[in-house]
Amino acid sequence: MIAAGDIGYSTSLEPKDAIAYLQGKGAQVTGSWKEWLDGQHARGFTVANVAKLDVLQDILDSLVKSQKSGQTLEQWKDGLIPSLQKKGWWQRDATTAELQAAGRVDSQGEIAKGLTASRLKTIFQTNMQSAYGAGRYAAMMEEAEERPMWQYVAILDSRTRPAHRALNGRIFRYDDPAWQSFYPPCGYRCRCRVRNFTELEVEKRGLRVDSSDGHLEQVDVPLRGGGTASVTRLVDKTLPGGKFQPDPGFSNNPGQTAWQPRLEAADVQLSRRYIDTAIQGPAFDDFVAGKSKGAFPVAKLRPQDQERLSANTSVAYLSSETLAKQVANHPEIGLADYQRIPEIVDGGEVHTQAGNRLVFLYEGDVVWRLALKATKAGDELYVISLFRTTREKVVREIKNWPTRK
Repeated sequence: MIAAGDIGYSTSLEPKDAIAYLQGKGAQVTGSWKEWLDGQHARGFTVANVAKLDVLQDILDSLVKSQKSGQTLEQWKDGLIPSLQKKGWWQRDATTAELQAAGRVDSQGEIAKGLTASRLKTIFQTNMQSAYGAGRYAAMMEEAEERPMWQYVAILDSRTRPAHRALNGRIFRYDDPAWQSFYPPCGYRCRCRVRNFTELEVEKRGLRVDSSDGHLEQVDVPLRGGGTASVTRLVDKTLPGGKFQPDPGFSNNPGQTAWQPRLEAADVQLSRRYIDTAIQGPAFDDFVAGKSKGAFPVAKLRPQDQERLSANTSVAYLSSETLAKQVANHPEIGLADYQRIPEIVDGGEVHTQAGNRLVFLYEGDVVWRLALKATKAGDELYVISLFRTTREKVVREIKNWPTRK
């Protein structure tokens, strides 16, 4: 039996989604831990005061390997420490002068004194629990229609925080705003998790479903070493001190920040509703601003348009690489314009260019031209351009297209 306190157990539960969560992060050098709070940790990987990118990448790669192979904390440390020693990041006995001479200074000009066994334990537990939580979130979202009732579950032993213990067993619907703020982990070394139920199971067990409506408030909490961080807390007189408040840096849902559903096989209308909602949210704001990488689902093709491409999927994505080119070539296109992509694809006049490309001409307040391309295998669709134009220009362009055989 696996001990409840061993975070390594997470690797056997949701390996695919948990690994994808870790692999989707990019290593980035930062200074103080206060530089990265909340959602940024879900999209990138850093260790406070580690000022060498290759060291960060080694740590991140080792965590992915550990997740894949199901290593324990000790096995992970045994594999990583020799690399840290080789690169001079496994000691705290050097003098300040020696550390300065070695260039061991972070982005804030503070001395970075290397990593210890205690810090490695925190790094391992926090990242593994976040990966498990993100993987579990992805799995539960896939079945949210059938199992919409989510329950907060704490490990009840002598190490459990009183507030986490008090929240144990509380149920909120999967779409309750509360899960945006206190989906586990809710602090360093938090071992809590979430499980889901059908409405019938909740009724049969006589369980109460709560709502956070009117009980959430945003507060600024002081940080160690100065400054404040914004935290969303649950206000409830039945909880210790009348509130449940995540630790600074944990007032977010790592799975929700990083997660995208598998839309390919989903109902067309359901997928469109998801996309319409997602591109109006903060994750798409960050994506367009260049704060996250990868690809974001932005449209669901109508069956007849999918057939035009002989594609195996109807979900169209916008990649961060295309977005970077767009910013360079069409800096006048902003967030609100990219948020109109579903509208353009749904209501645009469609023209087939070559065998694997569609051009949508949409006339609203201005005339939009959107091009969409299928990969050679037909299993992926990507938006490749979006800009304002005139009907006359597009008509001339279409006339000059090579005749399709």
